[in-house]
Amino acid sequence: MKKWIWGSLGVILIGAVILQVLLLWGTSEQPLRTDNLHSNLEYSDVPTLLIPGWGGNAWTYRKLITSYQKQNVAQKTMTIHVTPTGKVKVKGTVAKKKNALIQLIFDWNYTKDYQPQTVWLTSVLKVLHDKYHVTRLNIVAHSWGGSAFVHAMADSKSLQREISFPKVILLGTPVDEGVDEGVSYTKAQKQKTTDQNYEQLIKKFQKFSPASTITFYNLMGSIDGEQTDGSVPNVQSMFLKNLLHSDWARYYQAVYANTDHTALHQRKKILENIMQILWSKRALVQK
Repeated sequence: MKKWIWGSLGVILIGAVILQVLLLWGTSEQPLRTDNLHSNLEYSDVPTLLIPGWGGNAWTYRKLITSYQKQNVAQKTMTIHVTPTGKVKVKGTVAKKKNALIQLIFDWNYTKDYQPQTVWLTSVLKVLHDKYHVTRLNIVAHSWGGSAFVHAMADSKSLQREISFPKVILLGTPVDEGVDEGVSYTKAQKQKTTDQNYEQLIKKFQKFSPASTITFYNLMGSIDGEQTDGSVPNVQSMFLKNLLHSDWARYYQAVYANTDHTALHQRKKILENIMQILWSKRALVQK
């Protein structure tokens, strides 16, 4: 009986290890076909960093990357792994690559909050600038990955000076987690937050001085007609507006019906909208 138990545990453990390896395996790269480019899209030298949320892995943006490469819209040219100790490992390049996608993977992404990811992401951004000469970078970030990015930006004066972030797309990102679900944005403005991280952000953004204008796209989901994607209340995401100043920021938001937290990086409609935001030659209408 004991042998059977230990044998079963061994099989489960091996299966778990194999699954984790697969979840950390970066999406395959497929270069752009230069003889079949879309005339309605820009092919830009500005790369895009794909940041997963809590528990996110290579699967988070696999559909996005695969779809864009299949449509000949963009190409994944770099994979960045961050070890549990914070070591940054880079494979690939963005030099002379049009519409380059950078797939970021945290090898251990099951932390109690997003503070470790904030530190790791700061290191990633510094490596991209110092070693790969990235001075302009678009961002797509899901959930706590977006929270980590906003904090990394606010925490580092050097990043504010050295890297421009033309377009920042946040997918279901909580900014003020001290707001309860069901409270309207207007009403929540009058309440005192219990989120100390948000209070710190407010102070830091008063001194925020980016290298150039940042356009933020705050994309949220709604399930069962409620103002929540099932994991993050939309009002928590909307508090991003409180951090921004018209001198250096533009702000757009959209709420997608029948869309839960995971679907924000999986639904075809949203992937098409992200593509339009990043590379369309047509100006987007504010929502």
